[in-house]
Amino acid sequence: MEFPRCDLYPADAGFYCQCVGCPVISNSTAGCVIREKENGVYEFHGTTPHGGVKAVLVFTNDEGEIVAKPDAKHVEIRELDAQGRTIHVTFGVADPQGFYLD
Repeated sequence: MEFPRCDLYPADAGFYCQCVGCPVISNSTAGCVIREKENGVYEFHGTTPHGGVKAVLVFTNDEGEIVAKPDAKHVEIRELDAQGRTIHVTFGVADPQGFYLD
């Protein structure tokens, strides 16, 4: 599954989220499907793998502190429904290629 989908940094087969490894995530990059809300926190608006309408990606270091994506070791992807309720949470390791599910 490739989520979110964009043409900037396509995911390899089996990767859940290519945005985790994308070197060009930027609010000013045309075609980027997620937006940085604050340092280490990003938002995606669109259909999520578990039927949500939005996802929030939070990047952390080994101590659990929210950090800039390039410094992250871990990522939490929280999928939300139209009412803003969490419908699914996925945790993973921030890999330079992206985030994959075992």
